[in-house]
Amino acid sequence: MCRRAADADWRGGHDLVVRGFALLSCVAVVLVPNAHAAAPSVSVTASATTGQAPFAVTLSVSGDAASYAWDLGDGATVSGATVEHTYQTGLWTATVTAIAPGGESAQAHVEIRAESVSLGAPMLVTYHARIELTGALRPAAAGVPVTLSGRGGALGHGVTGSNGGFRIHARAGAPGPVVATADRATSAPFALVVRPMLTVSFAGKHELYGNLRALVRLRPASSGTIAVTVRRPGAAAATVGGRRVVSVPIDTSKPGRIVVAASARTAPGWAPAAKTASATIAYPRLAEGAQGAVIGVLRRRLAALGYAVPRPSDSFDSAFLDSVYAFAKVQGLSRSGIVDSAFWAKLGHPLRPRPRYLQPADHLEVNKPLQVLYIVRGGRVATIVPVSTAGLAGRFTPVGRFSIYRKVNGFDPSPLGTLFDPMYFTGGYAIHGNPSVPPYPASHGCVRVPMWIAPTLSATNPYGETVYVY
Repeated sequence: MCRRAADADWRGGHDLVVRGFALLSCVAVVLVPNAHAAAPSVSVTASATTGQAPFAVTLSVSGDAASYAWDLGDGATVSGATVEHTYQTGLWTATVTAIAPGGESAQAHVEIRAESVSLGAPMLVTYHARIELTGALRPAAAGVPVTLSGRGGALGHGVTGSNGGFRIHARAGAPGPVVATADRATSAPFALVVRPMLTVSFAGKHELYGNLRALVRLRPASSGTIAVTVRRPGAAAATVGGRRVVSVPIDTSKPGRIVVAASARTAPGWAPAAKTASATIAYPRLAEGAQGAVIGVLRRRLAALGYAVPRPSDSFDSAFLDSVYAFAKVQGLSRSGIVDSAFWAKLGHPLRPRPRYLQPADHLEVNKPLQVLYIVRGGRVATIVPVSTAGLAGRFTPVGRFSIYRKVNGFDPSPLGTLFDPMYFTGGYAIHGNPSVPPYPASHGCVRVPMWIAPTLSATNPYGETVYVY
């Protein structure tokens, strides 16, 4: 203690105030203020900072604090040096507060990215068709590569935009799960439903006796099997089957509409597929020089209607042109020599000529307006032959009732030319063969018939046969 010779003033606390008096003798006492305690050291680590949501993370802290309090950033709080937490999609900041024994504190932070990818696509697509798949990475990040994968491997690639969205175009392959992978996240599988590609086409001519076939294809072949049904009016449906490609011959013996219905019996995972197509079997347009089975059909049809036709052939030659002319004349069609749609229509519903005269029951009639000859048997027109009567200036073919009085086998010279197998019915007028029998009057007066029919006429019409010309 200090003794003082004068007044001394003591104040509480740690300060000593001396008021200017001399100290006679003293022992010095020094009071040192308390030092402030240092903040605790703290550092934090995470088992991983980026992963797919829900993202399980282990957070650890090290330091010299007495306790640790966590704010995990998503509303959750917890304490401890090591904690485990599962984050949903988002960008989160976990903060730990370290508290020393004296109450001092310090903080450390770690950022956690829990990612997710969404994916959408059309509910039903066709095999090998170009499709668009869309999705987004969350939390959003731009420029992140995205890979689209299916059962057979990668289907396409893309990059996220500024909002995390992406758009990828790909070809539809096999059905099944499709996923998108961006950064460390993969979308939930999207069940892609694929319909196989089923096509129906026709090969050949869409005409009578055109050798037409229906071709049905299924792609891919592994998606199933094909069933094909062909229908046409008035006929029973026919069904065939197979895999990948089915070729079905089409009956073109009759005109009309053909309907081909194809379906795929698909394998598991593939959507059902069906396709219908039609073809119209039309009458062909024919002219001299045409070839094919349809010519034989036309010949037989004309013969059945009583028109004289040459020997059987699948060729539209000059002899058959005579038969076409004869039909066109009787039916009032254009005498062009073309078998067109009007010709075919008349062939289906033809006019049936009748003889002008009924007696005698067997006779010949030359119809000058129509330029045809009727061979009448039993009071009915049995055969129709094209003719060409007088057409030159100053010439005429006599009309009336006549009879065959002279016949010559082979060629018979005359002042106006050589006649082939002539049958004279009055004066020098005859029914005879000639290489040129146009569909209009062109003779000197005789009745020209085609060369190929003249021998038959001569052989089947005897002397005395009545001949009417009108």
